[in-house]
Amino acid sequence: MTKRNFKLILFVICFISAFSCNDELNMNLPQPDDKIVIDGWIDGGQYARVLLTRNSPYFSSIDSASLRDLVLTTAKVTLTDGDKTEILILRKNKNYFPPYIFEGNEIKGDTGKTYTLTAEYGGKTARANTTIPKKVNLDAISFMLNENNDSLGNIYMEFTDPPENKNYYRILTKRNGKDKRYLSPMLMGLDDNFFSGQKFGFTMSRGPESFLSSHGNEYFKIGDTVSIKFCTIDKAHYEFWSSFQDEVLNSSNPFASSLSGIKSNVQGDGLGVWGGYGVSYYTLIIK
Repeated sequence: MTKRNFKLILFVICFISAFSCNDELNMNLPQPDDKIVIDGWIDGGQYARVLLTRNSPYFSSIDSASLRDLVLTTAKVTLTDGDKTEILILRKNKNYFPPYIFEGNEIKGDTGKTYTLTAEYGGKTARANTTIPKKVNLDAISFMLNENNDSLGNIYMEFTDPPENKNYYRILTKRNGKDKRYLSPMLMGLDDNFFSGQKFGFTMSRGPESFLSSHGNEYFKIGDTVSIKFCTIDKAHYEFWSSFQDEVLNSSNPFASSLSGIKSNVQGDGLGVWGGYGVSYYTLIIK
């Protein structure tokens, strides 16, 4: 049973109990407005990548068939950096599901520029802006075994936060030969509120394949070769991941809510996120 189904069943039980003295119970839930859902990014020195779907009702089922029905393959996706404009090309990529992704082949990400993404489908238009902050390098990286375990552990990272600006970060990892793409840990975004201008160190667990399904603690293990993508992001990009993180954490408690919802930087007929990454890459061989 998925978490969503469990929450739905519990909600219905509580709702019926609260109104058990009534003869009839009508639940007329409004259908959501059609929206274009964007999951897109552009790395420094790389071309843009965009996954497009449409939204669905909250209580609709989520499985591989329904997700395939939601993907948008005939949308028009346009990217501009203020100087050049290109239309992104739809390509098949089995590293993602559904396995379709819009990719650029002309405009590469560069520090300091503003990138505007426009998605058009079925008379709807969604638009979003993002920037790529200057990248920050890690000072140290190592593997830390968990207590009372001889093979599993987390990755320790340390970096110095630049003092001149407000900074936001995101960290992704990929186990070579095991993960199809870079994955996010539960810590989806990090700001420098408590370490501005200082050296900061932290440990990080391995991210799950999907936050839609139940998952326990995820660890790296001896023998893994891990590619690390240490990213700087702008404020709007950080606010999306921070609010998404809150929703994921609260989803395990049917009586908890962040109350604020997910903060999207997509305007018009859209939802989701379009974000730029200032990226430093590293490889850690765990021995």
